[in-house]
Amino acid sequence: MKNKTGKLIILSAPSGAGKTTICKNLLSLNDNWKYSISATTRPMRENEIDGKDYHFLSKEKFEHKEKFGEFIECEWVHGNRYGTPVQPLEDALNNGDAFLLDVDVKGAMNLIEEFEEDCLSIFIEPPGMNIQEKLESLNERLLKRGGSNETLIKQRLKRFELELSYKEKFNLSFINEDLNETTNEIDKKIKENL
Repeated sequence: MKNKTGKLIILSAPSGAGKTTICKNLLSLNDNWKYSISATTRPMRENEIDGKDYHFLSKEKFEHKEKFGEFIECEWVHGNRYGTPVQPLEDALNNGDAFLLDVDVKGAMNLIEEFEEDCLSIFIEPPGMNIQEKLESLNERLLKRGGSNETLIKQRLKRFELELSYKEKFNLSFINEDLNETTNEIDKKIKENL
């Protein structure tokens, strides 16, 4: 890595666009990169592991950590709390690490504002030529993913246009037509910016 300080690589996308899978793929390609494990109050999904996918916390424990400034940013997303722990992020910057963050659009805006000089922000869109096609693609992905009822999926889709309007505030954006191709393109761009 060229820099003495690390680099925060912020991946953000509407729910269902593939950012978490892309993050996991990038980490499997780059075993020296670090990953920010967010805290959440939402229930654990099948195949998720506490401390690996998320730090699953009770509402009380989350609020305690928030009160004592342990999160760099916190958001309400679809009725649950999400937060990015500050300590691993500061450690990564101090140690010169490439540090991936998988956050929603609002959380990304907070991080970009706070760490503008130290971050590379990447927005991931679902495939489709227009808003309607992108919404259909997201709906299909969210249904396949499971763990969400119809009302929750509708809430997520309602947020989509607002989230898409922030795309220009990111350093880079990609349309996730093909997962492997998108992962490789993002991997290449990150390495160019380290």
